[in-house]
Amino acid sequence: MKHIKHIATDFYFWSLFFIGFLGGLNTSSAQVEIKANLPLAAVLVPNIGVEFQVGKKTSVQLDVLGSFWDSIDSEPLQLTQTFVEFRYYQKNNTSGWFVGGHLGFGMFTMQKPYEILIYDEYSDQSNPDFDDYTHKSGRAVFHGITLGYKKRLNERWALEVFLGGGYSFSMYKGYNGSERIDLDGGNYKDFNGSGEIAPYRGGLMLTYQLRPYKNN
Repeated sequence: MKHIKHIATDFYFWSLFFIGFLGGLNTSSAQVEIKANLPLAAVLVPNIGVEFQVGKKTSVQLDVLGSFWDSIDSEPLQLTQTFVEFRYYQKNNTSGWFVGGHLGFGMFTMQKPYEILIYDEYSDQSNPDFDDYTHKSGRAVFHGITLGYKKRLNERWALEVFLGGGYSFSMYKGYNGSERIDLDGGNYKDFNGSGEIAPYRGGLMLTYQLRPYKNN
């Protein structure tokens, strides 16, 4: 757990440092976009971001996601995610196809999504979440890639479809309702470890350029 806290502290420190650095860019030339994930907004799970162009075909994005539902269909689903991503675009106006590398940190209380896992490093399929009241609660770090396509509608507006995934490592506790269930020799484990390769972000972003885009 101390390792996760250390990673989280470093992540947020460098994220804030990086945002401050980007904020100091010459605003007369820097292009900045704000964006929101439309499908997630429709289910009241906000996912918003800001993207800074740092080169003719490159940008850096910071985005956050939060699900504050106590449960959905009686299943616990509470999570937050924060990502910093570097992107390379097909076109000079940061549009067209793009690929990005990202780092992220999140917190969760939910059932393990076995159906979307590509690889489970510490597989516990022999002991899955048996019912709606069995879930895991903890912290996770992510690193991986994002692929997507951005279509500019006019000088300010654009639509962006994207899918990202990679390796996630989490430390968590297991619960059935409010009761701990992860025992080790009759004693509760401090934390369990879990590592997976899976898709963990995606959607359709509506983006807005703060100033009309001008090709340099």
